[in-house]
Amino acid sequence: MAIKILSAKQFSTKLKATIQASGRLGFTSETANALDFKSKKYAKFAKDDEKDLLYLIIINEESEDAFSIRESSGYFYVPTKVMFDTLGFNYENGNIMFDLVRQPSLDNDLQGQVFYMKQRVIKSKEKKNDTIIEP
Repeated sequence: MAIKILSAKQFSTKLKATIQASGRLGFTSETANALDFKSKKYAKFAKDDEKDLLYLIIINEESEDAFSIRESSGYFYVPTKVMFDTLGFNYENGNIMFDLVRQPSLDNDLQGQVFYMKQRVIKSKEKKNDTIIEP
């Protein structure tokens, strides 16, 4: 039988990450808990140039290709400034947010827990001009 129950528990946590003005990739506390960052973890990134997709790969072992996931006062982040600068992300004018979408089909190929980094499009609010100009 190919029918499988989809558990509400599996979909109850929204995993998010944000490139902050400092260039760090920060995680919400909910995401840090769900990914068990209290245990020492590392982050690798992969880019699909054909589809212009970015992936986050969480691993348990240190690697020369991986960033250390750091903690400061209960806040978890990855020091990614140079990487995001090289990739051309303009984070200095405002945070860039990502929804992390689990991609278990890529775990074996990329050797870790893989998440597609779905960038949120945030529309800036246009300032309304209340000035009335008379002809």
